[in-house]
Amino acid sequence: MSQSVTPPRTMELPRPQTVACPYEAAYTADVVVVGCGFAGLNAAVSAKEQGQTVLVIDKGRPGYSGLSPWPSSFRWFDPERGDDAESFRQAMMVGGDYLSNLSWYECWIQESKGIYHRLSDWGILAQYPKASEAGEFYKQEDFVGYRETFDRFDRHKKWMEVLNRYEIPVLEHTMVTDTLTEDGRVSGVMGFHVPSGQVIAVSAKAVVLATGGGSYKPTGYPTGGDTFDGEYMAYQLGLPIAGKEFEDFHGTSGTAPGNVFLDNHWQYLENIWLCGGDVVPGNIGSYAGTKGNVMVLGRVRKAVNGVPKIDGSETQDVATAAFTRRGGSQTYGSDPAEQRSGKMSSPVAESSLAGAATGMCCHLTSGVFCGLRERDCATGIPGLYVAGDGIHATSPSGAAYPCGVGFTSCFCSIDGDHAGKAAAAYAAGLPTRTLSPETVAAKSEEITAPLRTEQGFDANWARDVLHSIMAPYWVSVAKSEATLQAALVQVLYMKEHVVPRLSACTSHDLRLCIEVKHKVQSAELKLRASLARQESRGNTYRTDYPYRDDANFLCFLTQRKDADGTTALEKVPVPEEWAGDLQQPYEKRYVYYFPGEPEAKGFQAPASGWGGKGGKGGRA
Repeated sequence: MSQSVTPPRTMELPRPQTVACPYEAAYTADVVVVGCGFAGLNAAVSAKEQGQTVLVIDKGRPGYSGLSPWPSSFRWFDPERGDDAESFRQAMMVGGDYLSNLSWYECWIQESKGIYHRLSDWGILAQYPKASEAGEFYKQEDFVGYRETFDRFDRHKKWMEVLNRYEIPVLEHTMVTDTLTEDGRVSGVMGFHVPSGQVIAVSAKAVVLATGGGSYKPTGYPTGGDTFDGEYMAYQLGLPIAGKEFEDFHGTSGTAPGNVFLDNHWQYLENIWLCGGDVVPGNIGSYAGTKGNVMVLGRVRKAVNGVPKIDGSETQDVATAAFTRRGGSQTYGSDPAEQRSGKMSSPVAESSLAGAATGMCCHLTSGVFCGLRERDCATGIPGLYVAGDGIHATSPSGAAYPCGVGFTSCFCSIDGDHAGKAAAAYAAGLPTRTLSPETVAAKSEEITAPLRTEQGFDANWARDVLHSIMAPYWVSVAKSEATLQAALVQVLYMKEHVVPRLSACTSHDLRLCIEVKHKVQSAELKLRASLARQESRGNTYRTDYPYRDDANFLCFLTQRKDADGTTALEKVPVPEEWAGDLQQPYEKRYVYYFPGEPEAKGFQAPASGWGGKGGKGGRA
């Protein structure tokens, strides 16, 4: 008698041949918000509160897509809980290697507490026991049981609850591929509903791109939906892109580098721990130096020297990590309930090497450069605004995310709030616009072109090839002229010979084809920026220039697409008041040193190989 066989759990279910489109093909709104993470949600609500009609478009589902499902902590400024504005400002300057935009930092000082209360009211910051403190969930790896027990606190579904409360409509699983302009200003967006393939056209008075950053292929960090979509659209419109040379510092496991779940399972399910109160007058230099040693030099050393032999059994209990690394308050009272703990999540596998999200930039440094002192998120194209990590190059934390535990989720919410209000104010004075049928027809043909390519290249293969070009540590961490040029030659070949011939059989394949096009453009910008910055600073390390060069590179680098299709690079100097004391001796100005830096600059490094002890280089 034959027995039925249960398919292996790794077997994929068959893909549906056709999916009904739940949407119409054409929409009109005063303000369109593309992407709905922390930045997009705040932008949408703020625009709606200003009396404008708002439409949210998300490539996945708000609350579950992008990087917003994964933040571990949240930091806001509150002097009543031990925060010191000047200490934090100085630590941001020093730890960010003097590329911190202090204008945006001041916004965080002024507005972050209000944003904290806003997100708390929405339920996104609700506090509840982590798995290792709530029974047997952690020991038994009972992820489902833990989620169901604390389902009422689940922050992921709060996004849709907020959007429904404000009666803001959402197009889910819809990829925006083009931001359109007419007469020099925004006229709408176009894209397609991924499950069905239905092309979508939206007429709009204003558009907020809150699309996040991206990576070339997820490897140990959950960045699969982040694919530089907004950056690509902005670059095609001729807008300047900044910060591409500063790499992300997230790590992955050396024994299972591609296992996203290994390092992030409890972090996804548990609450966002609140932190702060840890930067005070007495520890400015040591705080920034410790951050640099952990987040910058630790990554560089492991890339160059390798990592200790491990068998995969080690875990790191981030709940007991030092407060200078995790951001827990040590300054407010003796009652633990009155302290912001910064506990992060339950113990996870030890991250032993860099490369968890190849292509992802250091938080808040990359994206459209809107100017040094602007605060309305305007791009220079009337009606187009940008907000959030990876799409708006605000750079409040500089080149190395020095004091940034919990900073990004809070700041992106502030950024989104600014963008939503500015977009609404702009839209309020304009008549309703409608995309022309000719524009819609032409763009529809362009969007769906890979479906008509009979002979070409599979997007999955192209993505893997791009990842193999950009992932090696000699391209992503310890860079040089030779390694960067070698990678750039290959990326430009892909841009010219592979991207135009990407082929799709289904609308899901079509999404991948367009994402690969965006990733290849991102890789080119990243390599060009890394080549142009002939120094080491923050989260970019050049083995052939292992030192800071304040005379030539105390600046932001921007890249813009010229009319002839070439890339134009520009240096934007850091304002004098943000640059620190340029007369200070070099070895005191910086609180940690790259490999080879002391020798190149002619001074004796501390025995530990990095600065930052005893307030060295600080401004106490």
